[in-house]
Amino acid sequence: MRNRKWLLVCAVALFSFTAYTQLTFADSQESTDSTEQTIQTSDSSTIQSSDETVDSSTVDSSEEPKIAEDDQIVKQTIHVQKIISSEQLDNQGQKLEKQEGVNGAKFIVYDITNILEEMSQDDNEKNQSVEIIESKLKDRAKKLSYDQLKKVAEGETKTIDDQEGVIEFSIEVPANKKQAYYIVNESSPENISNSEDIVLLTPVSNEKGEFLTDVWLYPKSEKSEPKEEIKKVVSTGVKKNFFENCWEFFAQLFFDN
Repeated sequence: MRNRKWLLVCAVALFSFTAYTQLTFADSQESTDSTEQTIQTSDSSTIQSSDETVDSSTVDSSEEPKIAEDDQIVKQTIHVQKIISSEQLDNQGQKLEKQEGVNGAKFIVYDITNILEEMSQDDNEKNQSVEIIESKLKDRAKKLSYDQLKKVAEGETKTIDDQEGVIEFSIEVPANKKQAYYIVNESSPENISNSEDIVLLTPVSNEKGEFLTDVWLYPKSEKSEPKEEIKKVVSTGVKKNFFENCWEFFAQLFFDN
C-alpha cells in the first residue's frame, strides 16, 4: 500500500514539473519573438526614415531656384507714333491698325520718377487712380524747366516698319516699383500742331496683369490748311490835286485838236 502511494506522489510530481517546464519555455519564446519584432520594426522605421530623407533631399536639389519678385527686371520698348487725329486714342498700350503718322516731329523723353516718389510719400496722394496720378505728375513737370528734368531720350519721328511718325526708346524697370516718364512734343512740321504732353507709368501691363514687351502710344495732332496770300495792287502813279486835274482837262479839250 505504501508503495502505491509513493508511486502516485512521484507521478504527480513528475507531471507538475513537466507542465511547469513547458509553460516557462512558451513564455520565453513569446518574449524572444516580441523582442525580434520590435528590433525589426525599429530597423524598418530607420530605413524608411533614411529613404524619405534622401528622396526629399533629391527633390529639393533638383528644383531650380525661382527668381524673387523683388529682383525681377522688366524690359519694354516704347513706341510713340504721332498721328493726325481729332480724338485721343485709348489703346491701353496695344498696337492699332496703320495710322496716318507725321515724320519730322521732335520728341524728348524725361524720367520724372523722383516726382512720383515725392508724391508717394504724401499721405494725401496715396490710393488714387492712375489717371489722377498721371494728371498731377504732368502738372508738376510742366512747372519745371527742362534743365530741372532728367532727359533719357530724344529724336525725330520717322518711318519704322512701314509705320510713319514713330520714335522708339527702351527701358528696364523693376517689376514691383513704378517708374514715370514725361514725353514732350518739342516741335512739329509746318501746319501740324504739337501733341499734348504724355505721362507714362511703367512697367505697363495688359488687362490680365501680364507685362507688355512692346508699348504703343498715339499722341494726336491736327493738320491746318496753309493760308492763301492776298496780293494787293498798289498804284505807283503821282497823285495830282484838283487844279492840276482841271488844267489837264482843258488843255486836252482845246489844244489837242
